[in-house]
Amino acid sequence: MLKFVELQLGQGWVAEPNAPQPEVSVAGSKVNVCFRSHRPVRDEKPSGILRALNLFSKAGPKFDETWGTLSFICCCRWRWDDTNDHEWYKVDGHGRYSGIAPRWGEFYELVGHDPIRDAVPWETIQEDTANSRHFLYYFRDETLEFMAEEWSFIPSLTV
Repeated sequence: MLKFVELQLGQGWVAEPNAPQPEVSVAGSKVNVCFRSHRPVRDEKPSGILRALNLFSKAGPKFDETWGTLSFICCCRWRWDDTNDHEWYKVDGHGRYSGIAPRWGEFYELVGHDPIRDAVPWETIQEDTANSRHFLYYFRDETLEFMAEEWSFIPSLTV
């Protein structure tokens, strides 16, 4: 049975929901996806009169924003699909995992038998290995999939 395991990039980072602008680069068997990301920033709790005034504030949450790089190590193959959030939510949506994956806009590892994984073309780097794992990231306007042994995420805090 196919299972979707939701993965966290770490330290609260997520893809920017409205315009992540992912860019893929391949270097040997390493595939990097650079995209706009953000994480919530905790404000210091105001005290006294400032706390009372803060109750009436219409300010939304604050975020750290930066570009981040999601790397897939020992990547055997990858694919870029233009399935977006509109297609995914349709009853007859064109996303292969529409109606199966828990939520749009998340990063998953797919674990278990997947009879539809190879029903679409992939960019092949090398043959899958015994340690290959299936990763899937739903961005706003595209879906990216990777068969790789490992992944890591590094935010570019110097931007």
